[in-house]
Amino acid sequence: MQAFLHERLQVLQRLLARSSEVLAKYNRLDLDLAAALNAFLVEAIAGARALGRAPLENQLLALQAQFVSAQHGTHPLTLERVTGHRRELLRAVALQVLQRSAELLREDIARDSQALADGRAQLRPIVLAAIQQGLVTLRGRKGLSQHQLELLWHGLLKEPDIHLAARQLAMQLGVYDIQLLLAELVQAARA
Repeated sequence: MQAFLHERLQVLQRLLARSSEVLAKYNRLDLDLAAALNAFLVEAIAGARALGRAPLENQLLALQAQFVSAQHGTHPLTLERVTGHRRELLRAVALQVLQRSAELLREDIARDSQALADGRAQLRPIVLAAIQQGLVTLRGRKGLSQHQLELLWHGLLKEPDIHLAARQLAMQLGVYDIQLLLAELVQAARA
């Protein structure tokens, strides 16, 4: 089963926003930075697990391990015990963890956004062909209901002149992503 990219993007963007909140704490020198970063990492790891993103989950777990190491007074890269300047070590590692975790989230967001953009580009000529053949009307400003989207998509999958392009898209994106893109494009054509 293919991932629901719209939902995954929302989760990843919410996690990126949480990362920004923790980074703001870092910038303000808040005393609860360690607790906020730990909470963010737990949330991000759980989010990656729920999305089925094992590589992201693993990388976030590694970042969490680095921060835990710094919290216990051990430099995460050299594994040397730090007796002086522990607060500076903790802040430096916190910044590295925040930067890397945000980078990982941005990479996943970019990958999913690109997949949706590619799907939108493939769906655009399909919608235009459907309009040309009268399968989609341009009357009305109201959006399509879920049931109408399902019927339209199934009709496109069966339409002789369109079905190959529609099936190719169906192999790349999940049905709910396709239906959301379809609603967006039909609404844009009606505007």
